[in-house]
Amino acid sequence: MGPTTLLQAASAGKVAHHPSVVAGLVLDRAPVGLALIDANDRLVWANAALTELACPTGGELQGRNLNELFRPFVNLLGERGSYHTLSPGEDWQQAWLAVDDSASARLGLMSCVAFDRGADAALDSSTDPLMWLVTFVDLDADADAVLDRRHADIGNVASTWIFEDRLSHAFDRADRLGQRLGVMLIELHGLSRILVDHGGEMASRVSRRAGRRLVNVLRREDSVVQVDRERWGVLLEHPVTPETLQLVADRCLEALEPPFTLSGYRPALIEPRIGIVLCPEDGEEAGELLAHAEKALEEAVPGGFAFYDGSLQRLMERQQRFRHELQEALMFPDQQFYLVYQPQFDLITRRCCGLEALVRWRHPQRGEVAPAEFVGLAAEMQLVDRLDRWVLKEVVAQRRRWRESGSELGDWDISVNIHHHLLDQAGYDGRALDLYLRQLCESGAKGEAAAQHSLHECLDWLCLEVDGAGLFEVGHRQSHLLRRIVALGVRLGIDGLGRSPVDLFGMASLPVTLGKLGPETLKTLADPSTSMRQSVAALMRCLETLEFVVVAVGVETAEQLDTIKALGLVRIQGRLVGAPLESEALVDWAASGAHPAIAI
Repeated sequence: MGPTTLLQAASAGKVAHHPSVVAGLVLDRAPVGLALIDANDRLVWANAALTELACPTGGELQGRNLNELFRPFVNLLGERGSYHTLSPGEDWQQAWLAVDDSASARLGLMSCVAFDRGADAALDSSTDPLMWLVTFVDLDADADAVLDRRHADIGNVASTWIFEDRLSHAFDRADRLGQRLGVMLIELHGLSRILVDHGGEMASRVSRRAGRRLVNVLRREDSVVQVDRERWGVLLEHPVTPETLQLVADRCLEALEPPFTLSGYRPALIEPRIGIVLCPEDGEEAGELLAHAEKALEEAVPGGFAFYDGSLQRLMERQQRFRHELQEALMFPDQQFYLVYQPQFDLITRRCCGLEALVRWRHPQRGEVAPAEFVGLAAEMQLVDRLDRWVLKEVVAQRRRWRESGSELGDWDISVNIHHHLLDQAGYDGRALDLYLRQLCESGAKGEAAAQHSLHECLDWLCLEVDGAGLFEVGHRQSHLLRRIVALGVRLGIDGLGRSPVDLFGMASLPVTLGKLGPETLKTLADPSTSMRQSVAALMRCLETLEFVVVAVGVETAEQLDTIKALGLVRIQGRLVGAPLESEALVDWAASGAHPAIAI
């Protein structure tokens, strides 16, 4: 049996001279729980305060295991409902103290400070400590009191202290790694009314359920701390952008929106609001960042969120409106989207050898919107398959119109760049891509004879181009679909060669016959060093071995054209030789001879 009092333990020479010891000697009978644990995590002593908290009806704590008495506060680390064991450490952490003869537990702050390292401690500082001092500060002492932030109790102060401590450590990591931090203060607006109308038990249960909902929508690596009964602090680390913070805020608001249904009570409704700050933009110290988060929280309306930086808030609102406008436009793509066609040229024949269909957005208020502004966003919103299928439908219909009018454009090959999401077997409407292409051909057939027209001949002019990274990601998983598409006569190409790592073995195993060197790769050819050109030349030799047709895209200068010729490339595409044209202008250009813009 260990020493019965902290004073006896100190006088016996079992406790090192640590500031916490002095405080413990004074607080031996104070309402702060103190305990000593040995190297096996067994309690060898506990003061009266801790014993009374854990054993209100009488009992002993000596001999108990640390993890039988304490468990971590689940919402602090976002463990999604699963508990883990405590490890001794000097950092303060929130923890639950088990209470005998009761299903409830007490929430508090806990720390473990290393004490005696043995007689050889001076000689070997690496020796594991023989004993730890556990300090537990009860935060439920006034759980039934109506909260008033103007007179913060010890629980509020201590929880804020923990959150600031976590922030300071996160600041160090962010500064070391050159990353951003995001902080959100979430207030359960209306919880005070529940507290007054239904009492502390109901308010505490709603607060705990709100915490579990927040944990379920956040990542495991995000820190969540209950600052007080009404407010939660959320710390988000890399990757952090204004857009991701907005997304997380929306998820938190959605999670807290449904009513809280508790047995014996009417469903409780609360209106959460969120204040958001970004580091280093809104502050580079924990206190400053929290103060700005408080101000942002004051600006937020119930059921909404606000950024501390007003300009950032307005930017997010504009981006949100843009997302809504894109979503609405894609519901009826014929009304705002249209296609242009850019010619490709053969450097040997000096004639046009095909077209690439490019999508454009003519916004009714914004005017022309660049593809870089909406194509990636459509993919992020999981709407790019809808856009790509509309493009395919328009290309098939346009080529049919050219053939019916007798234009030579009806005999040219056309390339269409699609997102790899379109290779999903089900697609957004349940139709695999090969089935969709079949239906496009069949829907345009006129008469029984046309209906019997070979699908292979119907689509042997079409080339589908997929970004290399995306194609390598899904290609082997969707190999059967790719082969069904190729069986229709469609050719497959890899877009953006040189922009990402090239999987030569993967290319050899996929039914791909065309590769495109993107504008980024062409710009590197202007580098005076020979290493870049040698790398591209080596890639060309590999593609030639695979019998790929290679197209250089984004040719804008005469120097790039000369380099392309020196590399032995045959096909080119770019504004230097031909700008994208709408259908009517393209017909006129083809009728005039389809000449390149410069002599090639």
